Amino acid sequence: MTYRLRIWHILESYPPDYGGGAAITTRDVCRGLAKHGHEVRVLCTENSGADPYTIRTDNDDAIRVDRVNLPYFRSFDPDGWQLGLVRWREHEGRIAEILDQLIDEWKPDVVDYHTSRPLGEQCLVSLKRRNVPIVTTLHEGWLICPRLMLLRSPNSEACPGPSPLRCLECLYSHFDGSHREAALKLPWRLIKLGPLPAYRIWRRRVARRTVDGAIARSRFMARVHQPHINGPVRHLALGIDRSHSPLEYPNRPRTPIRFGFFGGFQQTKGITDVFDAAAELKRNALDFELHVWGPTPEFGPQEVSKRKLDDRVFLHGMYSPDELWSVYSEIDVALMATRVCEPLGRIPLEAAAAGAPTIAPAIGGIVETIRDGVDGLLYKFRDKKHLQHQMQRVIEEPGLISSFIDNLQTVPDTRERVAAVEEFYFETLGIKNHQAVSVVV
Repeated sequence: MTYRLRIWHILESYPPDYGGGAAITTRDVCRGLAKHGHEVRVLCTENSGADPYTIRTDNDDAIRVDRVNLPYFRSFDPDGWQLGLVRWREHEGRIAEILDQLIDEWKPDVVDYHTSRPLGEQCLVSLKRRNVPIVTTLHEGWLICPRLMLLRSPNSEACPGPSPLRCLECLYSHFDGSHREAALKLPWRLIKLGPLPAYRIWRRRVARRTVDGAIARSRFMARVHQPHINGPVRHLALGIDRSHSPLEYPNRPRTPIRFGFFGGFQQTKGITDVFDAAAELKRNALDFELHVWGPTPEFGPQEVSKRKLDDRVFLHGMYSPDELWSVYSEIDVALMATRVCEPLGRIPLEAAAAGAPTIAPAIGGIVETIRDGVDGLLYKFRDKKHLQHQMQRVIEEPGLISSFIDNLQTVPDTRERVAAVEEFYFETLGIKNHQAVSVVV
């Protein structure tokens, strides 16, 4: 039997709005599902000059995209932690109205929820109240982690999963360094934050129960979520869209070796750790270049100059999607220095598809994309001295980069993985003996 599903993807950002790897991957999956003949719509948020909570509709080829204007959340407070309980409850009411309106217009067969922090727990609760089946794609830990990235406050340990006491301590502290320091500041934070964090922890638990199944992009994410989700959690390696990836690679390594960092100056990406490691390499009289892409604030060049790295570090700012492969062609080794528990990490996949190895921290799902010492290097999480050591190795050890390049694994193509996503939807809906609608070219 032939089925044409109505599939609704809900996420925080959708291209051309910048939203990192989650937005890019979701767009690729949406386009693939549309080519399989399904009716695909997207609900996301934006920050525009229109009135708050108004909806602007545009199209990505056959995909209808509804963008809810939430300027406060998109520019200042994505999770709404500073609103207080009363204003957050008012916001939940507005979100419920929007979802009811859109569901009345178009009843989806299934929702794929990719996490939209501004829509909060109410999004899932409203969908379940309207009996809409829910699959979630786990780009990060929002369902089980109020802090999103599975890094526990106050001492920055990897979080084993939710529990009322752990989550309460995490939200009523702010990475103070120790439980004692957090306890000393607790009275002030209770006054400042009020009951909202406790309320949200309860709501998050309710939201988890609405999910009928989950797609995890890494085995790590599948493992940490499975105990807390009622439905099946399936690991699907979605990969990246390789439709324009290079067929030939530049000769690597160059002289001097070119490192590439793609996280800009976002605090969680760890650029200062990379700069500190680079400064130590320069003090050791090692020759290299460090090229940085991504959001660059006004103070960015000052961070470079105060470490005397103006002759080694080159800031390029943002690049457009169609420049992706030309950017990777400019580097020999990609760097990640994330300071959070990364669910997967897109950089090692893109770098490998461009024929370049990656140095990255051994945390979360990253360890599934790099085989340490085989096709890249891992370093101890948040240990910039070990990062420096691994960077120094590829500079000083002849042939190391070439051996990594020879051992790079083939990166899955998202276009070919869409069928597995489609199959999971059918499985969740209990539809058997199905076949795809004729493919739209």
